[in-house]
Amino acid sequence: MNKTQFSKFVEYLLKNNNVIAPQYNVEAKLIIAELKKTSDFYMGTELPLDSWKWFLLPPKQKMFDYKGEKMTEALPSVKKQIFLGVSILDMQALTLLNQIFEQDPYYQEIKKNTIIIGTSHMPKDNFSEYFAKFEENKLEHLQFDIFLAVQNGGYKIYTGSEDGQRFLDNFKYKDYKHVEYAGPIREEGLDLQMVSVMDGMQNFHDQKIWDDLGKRCISCGKCTIACPTCFCFRMFDKSHLEQGSGERNRCWDSCFYNEFTQVAGVAPSAPKHRLMATTAQKIYFWYEHHFVRTPGTYSLPGCVECGRCTRACPADIDIFQTQRDILAARNKKKEK
Repeated sequence: MNKTQFSKFVEYLLKNNNVIAPQYNVEAKLIIAELKKTSDFYMGTELPLDSWKWFLLPPKQKMFDYKGEKMTEALPSVKKQIFLGVSILDMQALTLLNQIFEQDPYYQEIKKNTIIIGTSHMPKDNFSEYFAKFEENKLEHLQFDIFLAVQNGGYKIYTGSEDGQRFLDNFKYKDYKHVEYAGPIREEGLDLQMVSVMDGMQNFHDQKIWDDLGKRCISCGKCTIACPTCFCFRMFDKSHLEQGSGERNRCWDSCFYNEFTQVAGVAPSAPKHRLMATTAQKIYFWYEHHFVRTPGTYSLPGCVECGRCTRACPADIDIFQTQRDILAARNKKKEK
């Protein structure tokens, strides 16, 4: 598909669909938002500040209404939406979320009305590293509908679903190759560096790393909001004016907030009534979630190395440097 055909394809998508795509806002920041015109669409190597989870796993979502003893499920009413220009890294994140929320009806209701159009454009930072990961993470292990592999003068087109084929067929474009989804887990397993980081955290713990980070971290939770794979939420009830009626909602939560691990029952003086009382404990818990528990549970990396947490951190905590510190401590202890 040459660039002229691609522009016409974007116009075709905009005619009858809600297209979500990267674009610059008035502050010249690259964000993900509803696309109104083709000229606003950004297709390139820069990653948007936010992630696509905002549109699949909303920050606030009603789960059900209740009146007396009767409960009515409140599944989201979603117009067909198209995610256009999803990077390889974000495709990995969405594939992970799909596994985590496989049995969640609210997530699945939105997912079934969402078309994913990915692209092989890579971030400029650590280009060779990202490119190697793109080669390793073959398309058959990512969930998508259409994929645009960048070539000189245009794109080589792949489809990953019948919906993707249908969109291209209706556009009268036939020059595509279909890739059958083979499941999220690659034959060779987890990335070797990810395995080493997991091993370092589990078997070669170095408390100094976490104490140093705890002195810098201000527990603002911005990393959890920016991260495309953070999915923790809390639930709360909202009463209506009519007696015995109300609704239950869920909203994003962060393991950096004090209430996240607050324990019920008689509480001694703060902070002992929380399971994680110090900032060092909180930041270790966050890294453990991404590098130990998620790969251990789903056999998928909990970090896609997009670097959004580093960009969002007001304390300049660099997730890549922390990984290097974990590996250095692991190697040093293994040598002894």
